[in-house]
Amino acid sequence: MRQTKQEMVEEYLYKKRQFNAQRMELSDRLAGFRRETEQLVAQVMYLTRNDIWDRAQFYRAVEVSAAKVEQGATDYTRYLADREHDATVEYKRQIDRRHDQ
Repeated sequence: MRQTKQEMVEEYLYKKRQFNAQRMELSDRLAGFRRETEQLVAQVMYLTRNDIWDRAQFYRAVEVSAAKVEQGATDYTRYLADREHDATVEYKRQIDRRHDQ
C-alpha cells in the first residue's frame, strides 16, 4: 500500500521529533552526570581532606572518565544526526519518485 504525501510528511516529522527528543534526553542525562560527578568529587575532597593522597591523579581519573562519557554522548549524537539525515534523504527520494510518476 502506497503512502500519501501527507502520510509521508507526518511520518518524517514524527521521526524527526523522535530524534530531537533523544538528543534532548541525552543532553539532560549528560548534564545530570556532570552534576553528580561534581558532587562526588566535592564529597571525596571533604572526606579525605586530612589524608595523604594525590589529588591531581584523582582529578585526572575523573577527567578521563568524564571524557569517555562525553565521547560516547558525541558519538551517539552523531549517530542520531546520521539517522535523521538518512530519514530526510529517504523522504525526499519518495517524494521525487512520487512526483516523477
